[in-house]
Amino acid sequence: MRFVDDLKAGRLIRAVRVRLRLRQDDLGRIAGVHQRVVYLIESGQLERVSVRRFRRVCAALQIDSSLELRWRGGLGDRLVDAGHAGLVETVLAELVRAGWETLPEHSFNVYGDRGSVDILAWHAATRTLLIIEVKTILTDLQATFISLSRKVRVVPGDVERLGWHRLALGNVIVVAATHGNRSTVASHQAMFDAVLPSRTVDVKRWIRSPHGDLGGVWFVPVTPGSRLTNAASTRVRLPHAQRMP
Repeated sequence: MRFVDDLKAGRLIRAVRVRLRLRQDDLGRIAGVHQRVVYLIESGQLERVSVRRFRRVCAALQIDSSLELRWRGGLGDRLVDAGHAGLVETVLAELVRAGWETLPEHSFNVYGDRGSVDILAWHAATRTLLIIEVKTILTDLQATFISLSRKVRVVPGDVERLGWHRLALGNVIVVAATHGNRSTVASHQAMFDAVLPSRTVDVKRWIRSPHGDLGGVWFVPVTPGSRLTNAASTRVRLPHAQRMP
């Protein structure tokens, strides 16, 4: 069965390809996929194409291929946001205790380069700027690093209008301390070490007494009874009568 959104996606990809004067073969070579994959996408048959190949084709055309999932209107967003909000509150409290000025959900728009930072913080005594991204679950690492790199490039200049002329810069990804997230970081250690080499202990020490630049990953524990929830680490158990034999 074809879905309207699948057809729309295919039409957009074809329109951009034609605009760039590329044949399906050309696009396939650039994206590293077979021409038939391009044909299936453009004809709206997305169910026959892997997500990885679809994203390759989109990336070759510089099309944002973000996946949007919805469940019962906005209820799904609220379920996820509850975990995100719990992480944000924990980090904000620790930053305030350490003497940082904080701006949660700071938006920026610099010559069309727009977005938002989960937590932006300023340490006036050392003139240190801190950019924090908060993740309940680590999924698309490439997109995460690209987004963080863009913010590190754009945001420091943008906040100078606030009088925040930084001498040092910190960029940190705050992650729920689940087994899955820790495994993801361990599995991609070289990638993280190249961009965010510091880990929780060093990050928290630096926050208490910032000195120089820092890039790191801060694991925030998931505590029973907290607002932080992580569907990926929650196991659903059926009543005994409903279990499979």
